Amino acid sequence: MGDVSGSSHSANPIGTAVHEVYWSDALPWWILFRAAAWAFTPTVVLLATAGLLATWAGWSLADRLNLAGATGLAAQIDPAALGDGLAMPLPASPSLPAPSAAAMPQARGMLGWLPEPLRQAMRLAATPFSPSASMSDLAGALARLGWFVIVWSIFATAITRHVALKLVGEESLGLFRGLDYGVKKWPAAFNAAVFVLLGVAVLSLPAAALGLAMRTEWGLAGVALIWPVVLAGAVVLAIMAIGLVAGWPLMAANVGVERGDAFQAISTAFSYVFQRPLHYAFYLVVAGIVLVPSLFVAGLFSDATAAIAFWAASWGMGHARTAELLGGLETLAALPAADAATANASWGLRGLDFWHRCLTSLLGGFGWGYFWSVITATYLLLRRDVDGTEMDEVVLAELPGEDA
Repeated sequence: MGDVSGSSHSANPIGTAVHEVYWSDALPWWILFRAAAWAFTPTVVLLATAGLLATWAGWSLADRLNLAGATGLAAQIDPAALGDGLAMPLPASPSLPAPSAAAMPQARGMLGWLPEPLRQAMRLAATPFSPSASMSDLAGALARLGWFVIVWSIFATAITRHVALKLVGEESLGLFRGLDYGVKKWPAAFNAAVFVLLGVAVLSLPAAALGLAMRTEWGLAGVALIWPVVLAGAVVLAIMAIGLVAGWPLMAANVGVERGDAFQAISTAFSYVFQRPLHYAFYLVVAGIVLVPSLFVAGLFSDATAAIAFWAASWGMGHARTAELLGGLETLAALPAADAATANASWGLRGLDFWHRCLTSLLGGFGWGYFWSVITATYLLLRRDVDGTEMDEVVLAELPGEDA
């Protein structure tokens, strides 16, 4: 259903008619702006912050266990860092020359426009598919990816459910009911990723067998003759890999909007990604444009909150004490969270630093909350484009045999 947001009178040869403008029909992607607004709600921010902190906790454990090997994959993750919070460089080994690097370098450069956390997450997702990745690289990347998918299967499902209900005008779940929904439904989003990855692994076995022959020069020469056949088969693997990386957010949204299972999430996401790739890209571009003022507003609000709180306290502390504490906080802020907690500073100063890092973590959580909010709206738009389903339809009742 579209809301009447304006009207105009125009003359024509027959007479004068009143035309109602339904912006939801004329500009359906306007729903992305509404989704961006819901990203500011406390429920979305708190759920996303919890997901960010859970990701940091699991990846820090992976660092301590040295699961990422010795190629630089193990990076300390500071949940208070917006840019470095998901830092994950690719293996520092020789890489396969990419055709797009020579044919369309400008297109490859466009990846640099993506937000840093999202770009780093994509680089992590690419590590298992890197020919130069060692077994330790692969183990470390899969451990981190597995934890990432588990965590966000819970919190992304909760966020997408909450935002979807808000977008269609239904009663939202709220923080605890939303989290309960994510805890109950996360296996569907997680299994969707696992099933596709297992499919890629199984279909890769014939090429792996050829790889055994490529250990010798004669085998390499023989495989080179039939390499076009291998490339043709790799098209299927590329479709599955791209569908997994680009489509998994839509799989989580499917679980949140439709209460779907893993197989429904996979088929729906692949259908939307490959039937409407330009639509998908356009919606993400619009979401990226809206992200700029959204981050500005969120950052301005958080900075003002921190500054005004300290400003109010400074009236009682006096100028000298205020300058002393500000200098100490600046020093602690330059340290990683683990080092700041054990730094040579007073308990009070470390306590203030802790709360300021919490505020920064909330701002980092806003970024991920924004992402999952606009993914929810993007899912509704793609569903409308592909299936013709109205955007105000959300599955409210549980499926047969499903717990409420």
